[in-house]
Amino acid sequence: MHRAKGLTLTELTIALAVLAIGAGLAWPGFSSALLRAKGSGALHLLGSSLAAARMTAVSRQVPVTVCPSADGRQCRKDSVWEDGWIIYRDRLGREQPESTGQILQRATIDRNAFTLRSTAGRHRVRYVPSGATATSNLTILLCERRAQHEVGRVVVSRPGRIRSERPRNPASGCAF
Repeated sequence: MHRAKGLTLTELTIALAVLAIGAGLAWPGFSSALLRAKGSGALHLLGSSLAAARMTAVSRQVPVTVCPSADGRQCRKDSVWEDGWIIYRDRLGREQPESTGQILQRATIDRNAFTLRSTAGRHRVRYVPSGATATSNLTILLCERRAQHEVGRVVVSRPGRIRSERPRNPASGCAF
């Protein structure tokens, strides 16, 4: 007699059970690594957006502002950045872009995974054509939403210099 080659239902069930157990054991480590990578990406995106705004102000010789934005068209009036931010040409030093044509860039992060908050009372960065900021230092803090651990922060100095910092103790709280 000729036997068909393949797996029996019992063998297939056992193989799927072993696969499911292995995936269940690996998932926590994988999701933690994925969250760390997303946090690093968010911190890098914010730093590069600020650097792009500064370079634009210097190269085009026009003031440029970066501010938090919930809708990608208008600036928020608080220190909440996790909904996203916009970069816009700010010739007249206004609180909002004059038109959507003045907006140069929009950016967002995963707001379900992270919080992003700036120094109290400082909710925008305005670069003047020299590359300096028009106001005092600003710090923007990135935290994991669930664990409330600091991922890092971006600091903008008065002369316009941008630097990213990582916490010495990654398990530290996330207070601003």
